[in-house]
Amino acid sequence: MEEPGDLHKREIALESLEDAAYIRHLAFPYMSALYEYITTVKTPLHLYHSSALYAVPDADIMENKIWEGSELLFDIDADKYEGCNKRIWICPESGEAYDTVLGACPQGEKPVEYLSLPWMCIVKAWNSALRLVDVLEKDFGYSKIKIYFSGNRGFHVKVLDQEVLQLGREARRAIADYVSCNELDLDTLFPAYRGKAVFRTPEYGLRKRVLELAMKRGIIERRRVKELEDVMLVDLEYVKAILREVCVDVDRAVTMDTTRLSRFGNSLNMKAGFKVTELKRDIDVDRLRYECFSPFKGTLKVKSLVTGGVDVLDTKLNLVRGNIYRVEAYIGVYMVVKGLALPVDFNELEVRP
Repeated sequence: MEEPGDLHKREIALESLEDAAYIRHLAFPYMSALYEYITTVKTPLHLYHSSALYAVPDADIMENKIWEGSELLFDIDADKYEGCNKRIWICPESGEAYDTVLGACPQGEKPVEYLSLPWMCIVKAWNSALRLVDVLEKDFGYSKIKIYFSGNRGFHVKVLDQEVLQLGREARRAIADYVSCNELDLDTLFPAYRGKAVFRTPEYGLRKRVLELAMKRGIIERRRVKELEDVMLVDLEYVKAILREVCVDVDRAVTMDTTRLSRFGNSLNMKAGFKVTELKRDIDVDRLRYECFSPFKGTLKVKSLVTGGVDVLDTKLNLVRGNIYRVEAYIGVYMVVKGLALPVDFNELEVRP
């Protein structure tokens, strides 16, 4: 696993594999002590460290931890994009899958909601993460930024610059609002002349990004407006369309939270069975697939809990409840943790070195 900076000042938390207990307020002076705990005391299904630094990280009352600062976090989920929120509702008793929202199953039990998320949706979230990093660097001057595949359905962006540590909740909220263009006052930010936003050079921040994209697409008009020479005009409808591309939808609650827990890099996210992985900005995410983030190889035999056609990652499966299927390891693990199947035979399942 990746060791976060100042480990000894961070609260450690985990969800136990053995009994599903959620254990918080742990602290370890170094990684070897943490490894000893998770190999001899509690095996983590999920393993977290605080984004905050504390003087007493293992205090069981938050006020007694004595907060010393927090990293700045952003969460980008891939299910917010068009075509990326396909869901089915599964009735546990019969295993029947429905593509419409169910309040209750025919047998009366509560249906299980399952999200289908093809890799192309992860690519869309990646492009948003790159835009976010560009804003954080150019508009805020931050330089120590990491992007992590969350191991499930999106990306976590962490700003580690010293300057962000003392930011309060309202400052973090303002940053989240800025990057996402939340509650944007178009009339003030883009004053218009006869239905067209007026630009001049140099521009800065959001106005600069809108102008650059408009120039790249050749949708600007140069003219004199009243006493101003060489003014650039962009139709307000084009401005609104560009804003939908340059603004980044982030989870504001995550960014505002100064006590947020964050997954360890290179740990497993057992909501999906994939590793939390740092990605460099020059990587070609289009060429990757979910299986690249799986620590498992080989095959896994599973017993289906579902009847019907189900999209599992980028694979279409026609399943019958009770039937046993041999599938690739990463697909089988995903089916099990998502409640689509039960494991039957692990003999052909291997862990990558």
